[in-house]
Amino acid sequence: MAVAAAAWFFSSRGSPPLTSGGCRGCNVLLITIDTLRADRVGAFGGPSGLTPSLDRLASEGVQLTRAYTAAPLTLPAHASILTATSPPVHGLRTNGLFRLGPAIPTLATVLKAAGYRTGAFVGSFVLDARFGLNRGFDEYDDRYGERHVGDPAEGAERRGEEVVKPALAWINGTPSSQSPAANPQPLAPSPWFAWVHLYDPHEPYRAPEPYASEHQPYDAEVAYADAMVGRLLAGLPPGSLDRTAIMVAADHGESLGEHGERSHGVFIYDVTMRVPWIIRTPGLRHAVSDDLVRLIDLAPTMLDLVGVAGPPGFEGRSLVPSIGGRAHEVPPAYLEAMDANITRNWAPMTGLVSDTYKLIDVPIPELYDLASDGKEATNLFAREPERARTLSALLQSVVAGFHARGTAAEKTRLNAEARRRLQALGYVAATADRTGRRYTAADDPKTLIGAANDLQRALATFNAGSPDEAMAQARAIVRAHPDFVTAYGVIASMQHDAGDVRSAIATLEDVARRGADQSVMVVLAGYLQEAGALDRSIAVLEAILAAHPDYADAYNSLGVAYSRLGRHDEARAAFARVLQLDPTSATAYENLGVDQLGAGNLAGAAADLARALEIDPRLARAHNALAAVYLRQRREADAIAEWRRALEIEPRLYDALYNVGTTLWDAGHRDDARPFLDRFVREAPAQRYGPDVARIKRMLAR
Repeated sequence: MAVAAAAWFFSSRGSPPLTSGGCRGCNVLLITIDTLRADRVGAFGGPSGLTPSLDRLASEGVQLTRAYTAAPLTLPAHASILTATSPPVHGLRTNGLFRLGPAIPTLATVLKAAGYRTGAFVGSFVLDARFGLNRGFDEYDDRYGERHVGDPAEGAERRGEEVVKPALAWINGTPSSQSPAANPQPLAPSPWFAWVHLYDPHEPYRAPEPYASEHQPYDAEVAYADAMVGRLLAGLPPGSLDRTAIMVAADHGESLGEHGERSHGVFIYDVTMRVPWIIRTPGLRHAVSDDLVRLIDLAPTMLDLVGVAGPPGFEGRSLVPSIGGRAHEVPPAYLEAMDANITRNWAPMTGLVSDTYKLIDVPIPELYDLASDGKEATNLFAREPERARTLSALLQSVVAGFHARGTAAEKTRLNAEARRRLQALGYVAATADRTGRRYTAADDPKTLIGAANDLQRALATFNAGSPDEAMAQARAIVRAHPDFVTAYGVIASMQHDAGDVRSAIATLEDVARRGADQSVMVVLAGYLQEAGALDRSIAVLEAILAAHPDYADAYNSLGVAYSRLGRHDEARAAFARVLQLDPTSATAYENLGVDQLGAGNLAGAAADLARALEIDPRLARAHNALAAVYLRQRREADAIAEWRRALEIEPRLYDALYNVGTTLWDAGHRDDARPFLDRFVREAPAQRYGPDVARIKRMLAR
């Protein structure tokens, strides 16, 4: 997979580092690499030979050695890159719970208005179109499928090669099986803007060979992602590097156990916040800048280079003058990590870097001199009170400026109608606004990170096949930390996966009575559906949608409940809304197919299910539903093949196990049926499948 250096090497011609409009009319290529630590890139002090493609790019361009992301999570960080604003302004404070509002300009909307054709190619569900970053893109390729059993908590993902392939097809104007919207016709001569997002270094670390054998797991993913950068550059149209402005940056880093954090998202230490950033334009002279810069400066800098005026709403500034050597003021870099506050009720974490000092504002405040203490091991907050006061005042001023601007996220707070509906159900929904609460040292993320790690170990114990031990571990965590909402969610998921849906509902309802975010409420609604409480599930979902009218997961679940009640028009309207928000939602097409099946429209069901499987062939439940369509069409062999495929993908899909077994049995193929039915009797959860298990036992005993 490695790409020869000569395929895209460009010799420097000694021009000034950067000039405004110096690449006017150029194509724009933005490559973001998820979870890439700066110290893994050779040009930034990393090991030799791990990142040859990035090192070569750095040697031809400008290396920004002190670049900071705004947040250590994928969605907020990329929102800051594309909107040139900090998270309190664009409003996406964590993954999955917010959608970018329609008013805020982005790099894509600005370049599209300037005549560029625009395409984005992302590697993970975290950047799904439903979260709003697709605005301004002619093509937003988020075809990574849906989340499946064994996928990471953040959701579905695809390897870098599966991102690069459709990106190159779109750039080159050639058809791609992965990107059916790509235009195979000759393209207009207008320049293009392509954003390519490589998710590979994110956990779980599962690099392909030969990288997995040659490196430690995380480094193997980094090496693979670097090779995909090389493949992308080598595949650009001939001569296009002479007219393309390229920026490569990580969205955030990875802790790898430093400061007690296993991965990222909780803390704002440099291992997750300082990122590699490379700028390369045709004819650029190599330069290294040690200035403090921010990823919110990326979009303004790119627009300045290609001669496009940036909108007044951008908070970031162009770096072209400063890198060009002109005197300039260096603004502080604002940092935040709000996921633990929003989803776990821990203390919020904000901070800033000014000059060489970093302040972290938490109940146990921190101050570090990054010039002499790059590992952030010595907290100077008590030793340097004057500097601490000065930086605290500066942070307060910065935050006050954010509040004055407001937020561009859609519906992040509950309205009165949503509150009334949920209160009528006995629930209280949490919001992102917890300004009235006073946090203590007991709420500090440093105090609680151990509990989070313990919870992760409990989940691993459950997945390893020891549910009782895992449940005991998780319950011990909530006894010690009763406000740790995530722990209750994990307990509920364990109860659900063990077949005890009613206990899972009771656990989440206990959380909901004290306050839970919308994602917890949607999970609760799904469990209520499984228990047959469809009306209550609908009431919960309708209340959530009153406050979050663009919440695709809630619409999907609501459509399922409507469909099960035979309210097919309402179900199809709900699924259509999902597809408006996320045109490549395989699950929405699957649910449409199931609804069509329930309404007796076999042709419509087959078409929708085929579309779902075209987007994501690993949807086991879509295979199961398509088998039911085939059975009604008297295509028994095709039905059995689909059920077998469903079980290859998801062996614990007990509906498919029951269906294929009983179909074979009724067709007289009892020897073929028996292994499926025996497994169903042994493994199907009794609470959910008790009557069916009893029936199959009687049938097998004849």
